[in-house]
Amino acid sequence: MRLTDRTDVVLGIDVGTQSAKCVVLDAAGGLRGVGQESYDILTPRPQWIEQDPHVWWAAVVSAVRQAMREAEMTAGRVRGIGVTGQMHGAVLIGEDLEPLRPAIIWMDRRSANLCELILKRVPPDVVLTEAGNRLSPGFAGASIAWLREVEPETLDRARAIIQPKDFIVLRLTGEISSEPSDASATWLYDIRQRRWSETLANACGAPMQALPTPLASTTVVGGLRPTPAFDLGLRPDIPVVAGAGDQAALLLGTGVVEPGRGSITVGTGGQMTVVSARPMIDPQLRLNTFCHAVPGRWYTMGAILNAGVALRWWRDALGGRGATSYHALLAEAAQVPAGAEGLLFLPYLEGERTPYMNPNATGAFVGLTLRHTQAHMTRAVLEGVAFAFKDCLLTLREAGPVPDHFLVGGGGAQGGLWRQILSSTLGVSLQTVEGTEHTATGAAMLAGLGARIFYDLAQAVASVVRYGATETPDPADHALYAAQHARYQALYPALNPAP
Repeated sequence: MRLTDRTDVVLGIDVGTQSAKCVVLDAAGGLRGVGQESYDILTPRPQWIEQDPHVWWAAVVSAVRQAMREAEMTAGRVRGIGVTGQMHGAVLIGEDLEPLRPAIIWMDRRSANLCELILKRVPPDVVLTEAGNRLSPGFAGASIAWLREVEPETLDRARAIIQPKDFIVLRLTGEISSEPSDASATWLYDIRQRRWSETLANACGAPMQALPTPLASTTVVGGLRPTPAFDLGLRPDIPVVAGAGDQAALLLGTGVVEPGRGSITVGTGGQMTVVSARPMIDPQLRLNTFCHAVPGRWYTMGAILNAGVALRWWRDALGGRGATSYHALLAEAAQVPAGAEGLLFLPYLEGERTPYMNPNATGAFVGLTLRHTQAHMTRAVLEGVAFAFKDCLLTLREAGPVPDHFLVGGGGAQGGLWRQILSSTLGVSLQTVEGTEHTATGAAMLAGLGARIFYDLAQAVASVVRYGATETPDPADHALYAAQHARYQALYPALNPAP
């Protein structure tokens, strides 16, 4: 029976790379409380990036208790728990349901030399039709291949190989689980058939029996056990759903669920995502295509590595936060005409993904003259990131239909100037989504669906997601930026080495 009491709440837990978060979401779609607890990454050797799953759990306990205190909510009102988290990582679970070693997370690069070798073991048509993605270091498949080479005895002891958010579900319920959105980002999963691929698993040396059968994201995996309930300050037996990977949860939390819907995130890096009713796979694998948390939906994503981080680098190069604020920088840049009077900026400060897939790419200012000022250079940074997003847009168009309206979020989207530059560069309208904790909110929405607080997905989106201002392209600026982007694209092959 669906609960109708508007004071009932669900929890959304997000196990991120730098912290765990929890949101308390009520049945009317209101955010009642937020908690967050930070933690570190482990770097035992160069290119090794790991985390201790027990540290995740301790941070989750703190974040849940914080969120419940802020919400001033009694434990008896909680009707469901949903979990999301960082994707791609590998957590090896032993027979005692404890981790066998630290988790290898998405940032890890130890398997870089194995990726091309693994790809040679798999026919190219299988890579396209089943994996749908280029194998990259940090993907669970690549990390498992490294374990097969270096720590085979650990891998052979694994009862299960799961993703970070699945470890929290295990802690909550005592049940091993998986679901399609996270599984599809391991490179061990057939994204079309939504099942583990024996061909891909064999190529990576992954034991098929250790890969849990994926459940739907809203499926109740089990009830909250008494011991973790005590730790969290909650009552036992609260339903816990399977959840979703963080990008799928973010899409849910911003209402991007139907085919043809698109979103842009301007964070440290940036993502441009389109939802489809069939997998939209780029033949050159310059994009990522994963399963959505919604059955019968996929999403295709172009990613850039340098969005907000480029502006932060520029601010710090000018003397740091104490010398120059973002507000002052953007106010100056707003006085400069579109195109920064011919100045261009390549934002490849930490390599680039879509469309170049080149970790060695580097950035540059090009076209400097005595006329150019600090304000021109700031504007060029904003425009350079927008041009990188246009590269994503053009690549997405090669894979399938792309909308002319996107939802936009992330810290970099908070300023109207950057949103207007993006809109005019891309030639699409951009609408903001209110709020900040969209990823954890997406996990809470899944909990609400599993616990029947929300009748269906449409009601969940209508109740939770709230939209803000819309930017539309300026026709004159759009034409100018088209010419500037052509110059921008010509600079990459001239200034950067091949990957």
